[in-house]
Amino acid sequence: MISATIEERPIHFDRVDRVKRSVGQPVLAGDDRFWILGEPLVVLVNGNERITVPIGFTTDGASVPVWAQRLTGWGRWEDPQRWGGIVHDWMYTQAGTPKARADNVFRAVLKSEGTSRYKREIMWAAVVVGGGPAYRSSQAKGPNIYV
Repeated sequence: MISATIEERPIHFDRVDRVKRSVGQPVLAGDDRFWILGEPLVVLVNGNERITVPIGFTTDGASVPVWAQRLTGWGRWEDPQRWGGIVHDWMYTQAGTPKARADNVFRAVLKSEGTSRYKREIMWAAVVVGGGPAYRSSQAKGPNIYV
């Protein structure tokens, strides 16, 4: 079983459209669906592997299927799946990272954040069952880092 602990959380975390407006850059259609990290998100896995999601990484958050939202009561950006979703998205973009590994780290982050087993297993099942297309697309494109 994988264990994970969040070591650092970004203090600044906002929608891409808001960040672009604040720095005077043009806002593109769809920018309001993505969020950007203002500081790194650092997760320690199994006590010795550090996963660092860098400043500027953009994400669409935890893509929670409707059936999982109904069962858990969670939306895309709510704690605790927000941080697990970001780490999960990052791992999906890292070439060669096995999908199962990313899915299991997601579950471990949810556990470390105090998520009940019921909700944790539903969210994990959602990424296991429905995450294939996102994984393949993310593996092909790599990370979207806004600078």
